[in-house]
Amino acid sequence: MADQITLMVVAFTAAVVLVHLIYRAWGNIQGRRERNKVDTNHGRLPPGSTGWPLVGETLSYYLSMTSNHPTKFIEERERRYKSDIFISHLYGEKMVVSADAHFNKFVLQNEGRLFRAKYPKAMNIMIGKYGLLTVHGDLHRKLHGIAVNLLRSERLKVDFMEEIQTLVHSTLDRWAEKKEIFLFKECHQMIINLMAKQLLDLSSSKETSEIRKLFIDFGNASVALPIKIPGSTYFNGIKSRELLIKKILETMEERRQHPEVAHHDLLARLMEEGTLSEEVICDFILFLLFAGQTSFRAMPFAIKFLSDCPKALQQMKEEHDAILKVKGGHHKLNWDDYTSMKFTQCVINETLRLSNLAAGFFREALEDTKVKGYVIPKGWVIFAFTTANHLDKKFDAPLKFDPWRWQQNQDSSYDPFYIPFGAGARLCPGYNLAKLELALFFHIFITRFRWETLANDKISYLPLPHLTKGLPIRLHPRE
Repeated sequence: MADQITLMVVAFTAAVVLVHLIYRAWGNIQGRRERNKVDTNHGRLPPGSTGWPLVGETLSYYLSMTSNHPTKFIEERERRYKSDIFISHLYGEKMVVSADAHFNKFVLQNEGRLFRAKYPKAMNIMIGKYGLLTVHGDLHRKLHGIAVNLLRSERLKVDFMEEIQTLVHSTLDRWAEKKEIFLFKECHQMIINLMAKQLLDLSSSKETSEIRKLFIDFGNASVALPIKIPGSTYFNGIKSRELLIKKILETMEERRQHPEVAHHDLLARLMEEGTLSEEVICDFILFLLFAGQTSFRAMPFAIKFLSDCPKALQQMKEEHDAILKVKGGHHKLNWDDYTSMKFTQCVINETLRLSNLAAGFFREALEDTKVKGYVIPKGWVIFAFTTANHLDKKFDAPLKFDPWRWQQNQDSSYDPFYIPFGAGARLCPGYNLAKLELALFFHIFITRFRWETLANDKISYLPLPHLTKGLPIRLHPRE
């Protein structure tokens, strides 16, 4: 019996090794074929492998992103090819992956000139034809301008300052009654409530709770394998997208039937514009709702990091207690109060670096592009993998939560290794809103509660960054 088990183990091991060798050989052959297509007078393609047929190297990439070492996929290929720019096959398409921080920022800053946004087909379907990530030219400039205007500093200082604080206090009142909550889920609902109010004039209700549930499937499907069979992540995401679009269309129809009811949200402005189709409006609204995930994902990440770092938590308490003392209690903060939160900004920067809410950005080369002795041919897609840049050894102990590293450089806009909101013409128009939401949430949460975590949570970056157990915590009111 023992001999049979030994033979089975040896046979299984041999089969695994054989499959791995076939996989490597197939991928390398395909990689050589691609490189041979390029005229050697113009340069050569970066090294690399396209992996298995159809799925490429996507499974290896996914395994890396679910581990506590999300840059493993990149590091293995950097060692193998002696290059941080290489060919791969991800999300159903062949592409050039770049972990070169300076080249990545160059690509993003040259949007519309040397490169343009082009996401894999599966992502494109989820984002929508007119999503702000994918639309080009005059329409992109128009929609981006509308979003920037919605989130301009004057509105942040007046409307959003007031509304965020009111929402956070009312939300935390409910949390206090529950005592034990899953912070990840609750933060998601809070931000959905805020964005639904600003974009669609929806008040917190069963309706916004349903929207949150749909967004879970929608978000997961945006980075899933494009397998459209019932029950798959991608299939469920498409169905959720259809329901979300239906909700927006129903809201538009209701407003047409009752023009006497005044609304002051983004949807009202888009409908008054008169030149935008329903499809454009729906995709635009859906994208902005989706973009709000930056705040809700960063909130529980930051609370976990602070819980694991008592020194940082104590400094945060001191900063916010000092503001509370000056205000004489939980009175509404103003813009000067917000800008005084210096250490809080360090915590926000570090949280965004470690949580890597966007793994990277996809751009198509509009002409042959030379980099590091290689040529990226016109029409090829570049995956600027910014997660690798955020966790680069350029940062001392890159996997460690260290907000003090930002004390000498709170303005990180010129750092090519740190671009959580993108760069160039497609810089996220909501990045200032996201930072404001985080800072105001931290102030209210930290001054109202002390807490204890109820599980040893871990980070996973797949399908999108999250805490695997949802960060369950028990709340206690602070004296």
